[in-house]
Amino acid sequence: MIYYITKTNPDLTYFPFDERVWILPLITLQTQFAKDIEQKLKASDSLIFTSKNAIYAFNENLESLDNGTALKELWARLPNFVIGQGSANALKDLGIEASFIASSAYGEIFAQELIPHLKKKNPLFLRAKKIASKLPEILRENGIALEEVIVYKNTPNFLENPPKLQKDSIIIFSAPSHIKAFLLNFRWESSFYALCIGKSTSAAARELLKGFGTLKILQSPKPDFSSVLEFALSLQGDF
Repeated sequence: MIYYITKTNPDLTYFPFDERVWILPLITLQTQFAKDIEQKLKASDSLIFTSKNAIYAFNENLESLDNGTALKELWARLPNFVIGQGSANALKDLGIEASFIASSAYGEIFAQELIPHLKKKNPLFLRAKKIASKLPEILRENGIALEEVIVYKNTPNFLENPPKLQKDSIIIFSAPSHIKAFLLNFRWESSFYALCIGKSTSAAARELLKGFGTLKILQSPKPDFSSVLEFALSLQGDF
């Protein structure tokens, strides 16, 4: 069985339903309303997003302000740099076009690609409270005057009646916070396979799961969800 760890009420529009895949909604996203978000936006000349969750949370922040309409118009005029097509689609839902889409969904590669675009600019990074990427450090080390605003955080859910997970299951993790949420609800078994999206999540899995016996940690060849799921389904026949 394949278990996909995700947020509560996930967007399953493009989810290829399969009886071998279970959704485990172990994360709740909470928008964080920043007091200085208007000032930070007006002082910036470009915006950076590494998830669609940050885009929607940023939009909620602006809509909560009296002059939210004007601020959203300002947002639409600025260059928007995003890490993947999912984030680009989220912008499009709000009537905004992405100016640049990273060639890879890995934060460090995205940061390197941003450097030539952001020289002498004042970008604003809209982000989660906790991030695994070293994007801020990389940009600042290269002389970019990056500002950051936290617009959402991940909170783990506690399942009242968690299901019994099958032996040899593949658990898909897309962030370190998802691993922590899993461990609050389930005990890791040595027969499980942790399929991680991204190097940071793989590193977190090795750290968070140590002590549970021999670990079987896999990393998806590609970081987008459809490729991860396809890879997981292809593996099932091998276990």
